[in-house]
Amino acid sequence: MARGLSSILVILVSLILFLSANSLLGTLLAVRMTDEGWGAQYIGPILAFHSIGFVMGTLYCPRLINRVGHIRSFAALAAIAAAAALIHVMQVDGITWALLRLVVGFCAAGLMTVMESWINDRTDNAMRGTIMAFYMAAYYLSLGGGQFILGFGNPNAPELFMIVTLLTVLSLVPLALTHSPAPHLEEHERMGFGVLYRLSPVGMIGAIIAGTVMSSFMALGPVYAHGIGLSVPEISLFMGLVVFGGMLLQWPAGHISDRLDRRKVIVTLTMLACIPCLMLTFVPGLDFVMLLVLSGLFMGLISSLYPLSVALVNDYLHSHQVVSASATLLLSFGIGTVIGPVVGSLAIDVFGPPGLFLFVSSCLIMLTLYSVFRMLHSRRFPTEEQTDYVAMAANTTPVILEIDPRNDEFEEYHEPSTPDPTGKEE
Repeated sequence: MARGLSSILVILVSLILFLSANSLLGTLLAVRMTDEGWGAQYIGPILAFHSIGFVMGTLYCPRLINRVGHIRSFAALAAIAAAAALIHVMQVDGITWALLRLVVGFCAAGLMTVMESWINDRTDNAMRGTIMAFYMAAYYLSLGGGQFILGFGNPNAPELFMIVTLLTVLSLVPLALTHSPAPHLEEHERMGFGVLYRLSPVGMIGAIIAGTVMSSFMALGPVYAHGIGLSVPEISLFMGLVVFGGMLLQWPAGHISDRLDRRKVIVTLTMLACIPCLMLTFVPGLDFVMLLVLSGLFMGLISSLYPLSVALVNDYLHSHQVVSASATLLLSFGIGTVIGPVVGSLAIDVFGPPGLFLFVSSCLIMLTLYSVFRMLHSRRFPTEEQTDYVAMAANTTPVILEIDPRNDEFEEYHEPSTPDPTGKEE
């Protein structure tokens, strides 16, 4: 168990390095495009290509990894992602950047598939909850930490792009030096959208809305912050602290949802999240501290929306259906991540920077009304029969779902008696 845990921590170091680079690049590009004078209606669609690439990667990268091996796949994808970061400096052009976002998104899905499958393979049954918590901490640490790097450089100079490349290349080192044998990556079938919707309409629509609102903020939050006059260091601090705020409310929300009708919890969260959204939209002259508080509260509330949607769907499933249904929910979330930046950018173009939160609050109100409609026309699931809520990150691949404690088909890791000392793949 000790060796298995140590190898997982090594993989988490690779995860932190890569996700820090990826989160920095997204915010850096949003600020740079704004500085270049590109309209919001162009910035959103360009950034949305990352989500398209990520969804494509989750569908096709498992085949690539099984064909050429984990370490070779990781090395190739990391090299492509690192090169793409530098090409942004060499060619400042909307079409080129859109294609680069597509490539980086595809590579990100492949790299995370490799890392998450390695984590799955080294996890035993007794440690699943602990490892999921470690993964969550690493995910949010890197997602928020990458934002802070922006404040130490000039978005119009090449240095920050070089840091993205450096972090991406360094993410290779821990994984390349591991002595752990490469795992086998299983490809799971996804549950059909129609089947999933019939099981839990609110759960599926909630996953799509969660992807829409979270991606619109993560992609266009820097555009909003730049538009209201924040400096680059302030944008860096704004994005980083808000992301960290997203981690804090997941566990309290889950604890409450295990004891109440989850649909009521979703309605309550979406209504509460509308309050800071509407204040950010209609209250002028907010100081920086109030801006952080309201945005952090908003992110904390909506970050719970996706895992609540997953928990709601899981209440209606047999244990052997958890992974296939969750994979479809991730794909639903991915569809939302494509929609969010595109429509959100149009809202900013029409209404100015506050249009971002006007769009987000509109999405949340629609989910609230739909959830209330379903509550009035369907019976509630017995609270005593609900499955346990599990806090989780949404923008991941289906591979990490294997260690979800609700998955009873998890195959426990056993330490090999004679591990390969070279770490070579068969």
